[in-house]
Amino acid sequence: MKKEGVINYIDKLIIGGLGLMAFSSALAMAGSSIGFGLALLGWLIKMTITKETEIKNNPLNIPISIFLITAMISFIGSYNLTESIDELTSYLLPVILYYIIVSNISNLNTVKKLFNLGLASTVISASYALFWQHYKLGMRRVDSGWMAIDFGAVLLIYSLFTLIYLLWGSNGFKDKAKYGILLVLISLTLIYNQTRGAWLGLIGSSVLSFWFYDKKWIPIFLIIIVLVASFASEPIQSRIRSITNLEYNRSNLQRIYLWRGAIEMFQDHLINGVGLGNFKEVYEDYYHDPYVTVTSHAHNNFFNFLAETGIIGFTGFVYLIYFILKYLYINYSKIKENYYKLFVLSTFAVFLGVFVILGFFESNFYRSIPGRSVWFILGLAVVIINNLVEGAKG
Repeated sequence: MKKEGVINYIDKLIIGGLGLMAFSSALAMAGSSIGFGLALLGWLIKMTITKETEIKNNPLNIPISIFLITAMISFIGSYNLTESIDELTSYLLPVILYYIIVSNISNLNTVKKLFNLGLASTVISASYALFWQHYKLGMRRVDSGWMAIDFGAVLLIYSLFTLIYLLWGSNGFKDKAKYGILLVLISLTLIYNQTRGAWLGLIGSSVLSFWFYDKKWIPIFLIIIVLVASFASEPIQSRIRSITNLEYNRSNLQRIYLWRGAIEMFQDHLINGVGLGNFKEVYEDYYHDPYVTVTSHAHNNFFNFLAETGIIGFTGFVYLIYFILKYLYINYSKIKENYYKLFVLSTFAVFLGVFVILGFFESNFYRSIPGRSVWFILGLAVVIINNLVEGAKG
């Protein structure tokens, strides 16, 4: 078999692996991991055969490199170096996924198909959570078998996409009906998921998207939010009120104590922190408050990076977030084709909503489900930009 034929089969393996991962993303971690593994295996074989290891058309090489290098500086004097090395892999896997996508996908139809597989996965998972867990079993907080806050992040992602496409991307009654039904299903599941940070992420990212695309929707959207909150059931209203309860709500108080511990940790290790992945161990040994029962991380992306990687790693993290948001916004404004323009806008909203807004209440930048899902979509957005912006330049 000729080399070109072998490469063609390998490309199919990579796309098939990514498709399996996308379809399993909200259904089964095992399927998602197998799909990722197949795509990675195919990519490594392809690079071995072609001897092409340079990653072309990737605008994020520098900010990603800065982020990883500044994070690894925290290895110097790390409280537990083994833990730091293990933790680094948690950050590398979503980045590797991103590189697999931008290095092997160039067809925009493939972008659509992969995104739709992720959407289908979320629809199935949301249907199970809403109709079986909530309405059949009476569960007050649905999770579809995942950690509730991780499931909330996935619901947030596709709520933003379906909202934006419903308003500006649907042509005709069938499209509007499709996106309308999907939005109701996913957002209603998000309500019963009760992840407050995801609620805030949906509101904040939606408002900013409206500001960019059509400002008239801002007051309409906020009125709808107020009406939904006003007519929600008492458990949901109680959950909403708890957002501002800083005196008695246990979840809020634990986060405040964790944030305070993270700041104190940073003050004692200003330059390079206590080492990547060491927040839990150091907090429990030196900064633990008896009121706090869960200490796996700081429940805040920014405070977690401050504590674990110091000012150096924190700067690399903030620069990466800033660069990606700026890159998406600039290129969103350059794309003419409406579907893809809205895809990049939605990706901006997702990155902001999951990693910045929800990420202010949860350390989720590296978590398997939110991390993979956001970097997966980011990779698809970069493929779109490479085709419609960078390709147009050529």
